[in-house]
Amino acid sequence: MHGPELALILTSYQKPWHLRLALESITWQQTNRRLEIFVCDDGSTDETPQIVADFAARSPHPVRFLTHPHDGFQAARCRNEGVRHSTAPCLLFCDGDCLLPPDHIEQHFRFWQSGAVNCGYCVRFGPGLSQYVQTETVSSGLFTSWAPSLELRKLRRMHYKSLLYRFIRHPTKPAFRSTDFFLSREDLLRVNGFDENYRGWGCEDDDLGRRFRSAGIRLRSVLHRTRVYHLWHPPAPSRPQEWKQGDNVGYLQRPIRLTRCLRGYYERRPGDLTVRIVGQSAGDATVERLVTSHGWKPIANPRESTDLELLVTPGSGKFSGHADCRVLAVQSENASAAADAQIVLSPRGNCGWPHQIRLRLDDQAGLWAALCGRDQSQRRAAA
Repeated sequence: MHGPELALILTSYQKPWHLRLALESITWQQTNRRLEIFVCDDGSTDETPQIVADFAARSPHPVRFLTHPHDGFQAARCRNEGVRHSTAPCLLFCDGDCLLPPDHIEQHFRFWQSGAVNCGYCVRFGPGLSQYVQTETVSSGLFTSWAPSLELRKLRRMHYKSLLYRFIRHPTKPAFRSTDFFLSREDLLRVNGFDENYRGWGCEDDDLGRRFRSAGIRLRSVLHRTRVYHLWHPPAPSRPQEWKQGDNVGYLQRPIRLTRCLRGYYERRPGDLTVRIVGQSAGDATVERLVTSHGWKPIANPRESTDLELLVTPGSGKFSGHADCRVLAVQSENASAAADAQIVLSPRGNCGWPHQIRLRLDDQAGLWAALCGRDQSQRRAAA
């Protein structure tokens, strides 16, 4: 017997009415593909489990309900849990407050390419329109004709802007949104899934989009083919009035971002990190000591992307640019620090420029904290 082709992962929290209708829209998908369905809940204490159980009882596809005690908004954790329990080679993520049009799954499959992410978004129904959505509205697909013209124009602009950004190879745009996206399991695991250090509203999808780009995974708009329909609800309590005021913005803008995050689909340890030794120096003992003490995995291929690049001075050579973090090991306090290094290690931890993270050669805890994105201000030596 063949396994599932697609894992459909819905996230939900304390929105049973929305979830019931979202699941109903899955029932009427016009597809013959083998699905596995996961409702990844953030600790709801209402009738959400019963709604999922009722849906599972009549669904031709296996359905699982995954939850955990609520401890703040943890969307990244919810989505990773769905991936951990799934087996399908392709993944479709949607929010549990969104309706899927009848051909949604098929449209994603037809447009998708390996090494790329299908990026969708939503038509937003206001409170007045949302209250008229019923089970019959969903089963007939009638809701797709209710899209406000302003919303459709907005999505068309988003799609054409996405094409422009791809053409000019913009480094950060279009912004990635996790409302509706489709990709292979292999590509998601290349970046180790969502970063579970994000708690509260926002930024976990911005972070994932940046790591997709770093891994060479393309973002392709699917808005010319399909979109989901968002049912109105009050804003999340942790959502700020302005994006820049969000609690997660500081972590998103951390100076060092590893493509394969440390706390994602699986939790990475210091010994899981890969390092490339660049240049030549008389400090072979320094290099060997650093690599051995951290348990790093040396990579020789100069073109293969790694977590770290390690350069020792005095010596020759320079950073290649094929690594997420550039580490300079300074053997003498009198040596100059390369300005493009992000972390500078030296005997007393006082070498380097103000914009660099400066640590002692033996400060393993400080180096790990820097890679984890924790505040390093208390560890930086005075200029």
